[in-house]
Amino acid sequence: MHKTKEEAFRACRADGFFRKLSTVNMERIRSLAGNARTNIKSAETLARELPKEDPRWMNVYTLHYEAVRICAEAMAFFDKATSQNHQCLFAYLCVKHPELRLDWNFLEQIRRKRNGVNYYGESVSYPEWKEAEALFKKTLSVLKEAIEKKIRM
Repeated sequence: MHKTKEEAFRACRADGFFRKLSTVNMERIRSLAGNARTNIKSAETLARELPKEDPRWMNVYTLHYEAVRICAEAMAFFDKATSQNHQCLFAYLCVKHPELRLDWNFLEQIRRKRNGVNYYGESVSYPEWKEAEALFKKTLSVLKEAIEKKIRM
């Protein structure tokens, strides 16, 4: 069942999936941002080498997903918040930071696809990657800019 961001947020809050942190750990946030950049660079390097029929497009996709998730986690840390549940983490950002204008439906789509890969043996084809690529890049750009702005504050 597809939940709206508000429904997911309420369910996550009711189920105790959000945790409050005692402090904002800027070094951890910087490190996470660096890890996200590393994932993106690795994905870009791999993508330059792959023929369209190669099954490793799945890795390009999942590396981008991990970069989005890591950036989302870093953003939540600025609020002294965290969640180990990816849906809850994305719902938190969408509800608490509407100024980012993140696409909830896209975040749910990539989360479900990544879960399919990790837990159900699904794969990602080149056309599936190409379909998601622009929104991955837009989402990562928004998150990266927001993180950098907050780090400078």
